[in-house]
Amino acid sequence: MRSGLLHRFVFYLRANKAVNVLLVAVYFLFILFMHGHIVQLYLSIENQIGMAVANVLVACLFVAIAGGIGVAEFTHTRSNWPASKKPFVYLIATLLLIVLHSQFMFDSNIEVIHAMEFSLLSFLVFPMVNRFGFAILLTVPFMLIDEWYQYILLYPEWNTFFEFNDILMDTYGCAALMCILMLLGVRPGIVQPIWKRPEFYLIASAFILLLVLNYFGVIANYAHQVGDNTMLVLNERTSPEPFWRWHPSRQVWYHAMSPPEALLAITVALVFFMGIDGYGVSKPNAE
Repeated sequence: MRSGLLHRFVFYLRANKAVNVLLVAVYFLFILFMHGHIVQLYLSIENQIGMAVANVLVACLFVAIAGGIGVAEFTHTRSNWPASKKPFVYLIATLLLIVLHSQFMFDSNIEVIHAMEFSLLSFLVFPMVNRFGFAILLTVPFMLIDEWYQYILLYPEWNTFFEFNDILMDTYGCAALMCILMLLGVRPGIVQPIWKRPEFYLIASAFILLLVLNYFGVIANYAHQVGDNTMLVLNERTSPEPFWRWHPSRQVWYHAMSPPEALLAITVALVFFMGIDGYGVSKPNAE
């Protein structure tokens, strides 16, 4: 997609909020209800070629996509080098986080698809709020609904814990695309220092609310903490598991974040990625 076409599309969504909301809703429903079909398709391919080959192919595809994006970004910016190098720093840091996350916190490379599907959703959310960090934050509730759907309704016999690893990968994917948008010339609206933005207080409020719900037992971390008023158990095991978790069918060790660890990691990531918008004040894009 050429930069000019991208800008026109963003401006169109900003001017047509109803269309913007409709696209967000339709795409999220696609993510939600096509997940099971996509998983079955991948598993059928994996059974044909083997898990090791499938992991290598997924890794090669990710490298090819990342390399293609890098070439496109260099081609676009070499004649119009941005004054700030911060988007490059954020993008490189985020891609490294995606690679490390996929290596140590997933049992299969295909899970990196989370970085792609929710990044597109954050792109559709961005015109609504006109800030990169805010767009990432407002995509998080969709991530939570998606994981709840898989945990409670879609795979209750498979998933014994809420997949916070997926949500963190979703967040990285959203951040990477927001960096790419900035490098392509899309600019946020008027940006205040992080501690003055409403999204900062939304993050802080959500963090405190979750701590309160956990303290009073409305949300239980493990099965042994379930009480009469518990509405959601985040892990069906009766006690915290070791740092490294063994996946018996895939024969790999990986780290599954505990609920407290995940709450802290996701909160820190959201605040960190607010910095993509900048700390000073900038003027919004004009058509």
